[in-house]
Amino acid sequence: MQEYVLALGANLGDREYYIGQAIEAIRTSCGPIQRQSRLLETEAMGAADRPFLNGALVIQSTLEPESLLTRLLAIEQSLGRTRTLRWGNRTIDLDIILWKDAHGNFPSVKTPTLTIPHPEMHKRLFVLGPVAEVAGDWRHAELQETVAELLKEKQKSG
Repeated sequence: MQEYVLALGANLGDREYYIGQAIEAIRTSCGPIQRQSRLLETEAMGAADRPFLNGALVIQSTLEPESLLTRLLAIEQSLGRTRTLRWGNRTIDLDIILWKDAHGNFPSVKTPTLTIPHPEMHKRLFVLGPVAEVAGDWRHAELQETVAELLKEKQKSG
């Protein structure tokens, strides 16, 4: 069994509803939820013009990373996510942030469709805060720092 940290975000419609529906779909189609962060309201970024609710989960799963991504994208689509504008408004956004394999290692993945650790995670407080709440001791495979350490650095630098 392996574990993943997933980030969740929503800024259209009933944000809590969409996040709740996504969490239930993840539970039933991807694997059991081990830990769940609080939901934080954060400012819009990119082309988005409405505030987000953001959170994070740790799940256990037998799925390999690409298979998990396929299921997450299907969940997004089932909840009305359309990908017309990069960093635009969305009903739901689900990202794989980190992966811990069955041996307790934190591997990296680079394919045409997936990069783990998430390439922007260390630059975004709205990701680091919730992720630190559920997996602060998890290590970034390339930067070799824990999520808690990355969060402290980002808070200092702004």
